Amino acid sequence: MTLENSMQQIAIVKHGAAREAFELQQVSRPTPASGQVLVEVEGFGLNYADVMARNGLYKEAPKIPFVPGYEITGRVAGMGSDVPGELQGKRVVGFTRFGGYADVALADYRAVVPIPEDMPGGEACALATQYCTAYYMTDYLGRLHAGETALIHACAGGVGTALTQLCKRSGLKVIGLCSSAQKVAYLEKTGVDFPVNYKEVDYAQAIEKAFGKRKIDLIFNTVAGSSIKNDFKLLSHGGRLFCFGGAARSGQKAHLFNDLAFLLKTGFFSPLFMMMKSHTLIGVNMLRLADHRIDIIGQCLHDLVDLWKKEEVKPHVGGTFAARDIGAAHELLESGTSTGKVYVQW
Repeated sequence: MTLENSMQQIAIVKHGAAREAFELQQVSRPTPASGQVLVEVEGFGLNYADVMARNGLYKEAPKIPFVPGYEITGRVAGMGSDVPGELQGKRVVGFTRFGGYADVALADYRAVVPIPEDMPGGEACALATQYCTAYYMTDYLGRLHAGETALIHACAGGVGTALTQLCKRSGLKVIGLCSSAQKVAYLEKTGVDFPVNYKEVDYAQAIEKAFGKRKIDLIFNTVAGSSIKNDFKLLSHGGRLFCFGGAARSGQKAHLFNDLAFLLKTGFFSPLFMMMKSHTLIGVNMLRLADHRIDIIGQCLHDLVDLWKKEEVKPHVGGTFAARDIGAAHELLESGTSTGKVYVQW
């Protein structure tokens, strides 16, 4: 293996603490297959699923050792067959099906979008997994209507920031949940109408007191566990509840009994009772969507890059790290103190 045909990647080699789980490896550069592009990577984004995968709690993750990472920015340096020639040499943001923690990565060309030279890499990565998750819920599935009220869990995070911007863009009132006074201040700056620090108050009681019973039209829940039951009590008739994560499961060991306890806390819901209240529960797994409907992923990303160019969305990058500091980047995201996107650059 020569320097010209080698690359660096950051692999998870064991589950557990962020400072001990990763290994920087030198490996051979891959060859793009049909429909793939090879990207020389500037940087990659972190997502909470990476933290859960590192802790052995993400069922979709490959067996260790593996290279995590869902989104990259960089320049197309190679193409397989059946790829439009105009992508060659373009600066792009793209999705990866794992493998993003590397200075060279492969991506399906349908999930790669050219970006302006002046777009910051951290903002570009935020547009990928986090903003695409939000956009898929709000604009592809949600059918937002001006005057509605939305409740956003983990509102100071990357997806929460995206949801806030997209909801406000459509004329919604936004209730945002967060875990500290500093994050309350951040939410106020981002335009959240009613920030709630759930560490200090019972959020369901605070919302019901301020807005009345069953007045929340859309709820975006990335926590699951007992919060789902609370959310259904807040949901209006005709309301939609999106479940797109299980952060309440983090911080626990991977064990069957913990899995069962988590499921019981989340609860089981009858379609008949949901029908009687005209409730909608929508599960969102972007990895599954990327596997089976990559066209939707690509369209969402195209739309979001256009919205960025029009200055209708503006991602917030809350932390930028060098690749050698991947452990510190994971610790920040796992701590729950970060806001917006955490970005790692080579």
